[in-house]
Amino acid sequence: MNTMNKELAQFVEYVEDFYGAASTLYPMGATTKMIIAATEKYINKVGTDPEVSNSFCGDSLDREKVRDIMIDDYDLVWPFCSEQIDS
Repeated sequence: MNTMNKELAQFVEYVEDFYGAASTLYPMGATTKMIIAATEKYINKVGTDPEVSNSFCGDSLDREKVRDIMIDDYDLVWPFCSEQIDS
């Protein structure tokens, strides 16, 4: 497995930890297949050139961008807070 594939596999696992069905953080029901497709779509948009500041590097910003793609493409729902916020 080359370095980029290893990094992508780690990123997919990272995203699944946050947004997968078994997540205790933000369970959105994202599948590995959804995450891979959304990640590929995002990378095709921003690239992976480390010299470009907004290119994919596998950080939390990339995770959130992939989440947004999954919300748009797969109609996933951002989990809302179950506690009422007083105004």
